[in-house]
Amino acid sequence: MKETNASVPALLLCGGTLGDRNAAITRLVEPAAPGASIAILRTGAGMFANPSIPFGPHVAIEWAPIGCVCCTAAVIFRVALLRLLRASRPARLVIDLGSGIHVATLEAELRSESLARVLRVLGRVDLEAAGSPHAVSWPT
Repeated sequence: MKETNASVPALLLCGGTLGDRNAAITRLVEPAAPGASIAILRTGAGMFANPSIPFGPHVAIEWAPIGCVCCTAAVIFRVALLRLLRASRPARLVIDLGSGIHVATLEAELRSESLARVLRVLGRVDLEAAGSPHAVSWPT
């Protein structure tokens, strides 16, 4: 039986510009509780455009330098994700999937049986459809 309390709640973020995703992440990294850490996994093009955004000491960031998701996600994406989860032991996880290319493939990978033991995907926010990145929040 899978223990849902042991898995890290995750929110997938995609679409919009890099600035839109940075604004949404800034809202999402507010601590859930005092001392709680938040982890961010950034993927795709533009991930090195502004690596020095000051999120605070409770935020851990990992970059997953993936090219074509269909070719590399199974290895590079999983390694980056598991390294981030192991190192930071976050209360929450934001996964920035970039511009939105191959989102369905990555989401299927994140919901796979093997990753479901450590990760609970709460939902996906597509900034192209959601409107303002400043209105993004964790599902309740």
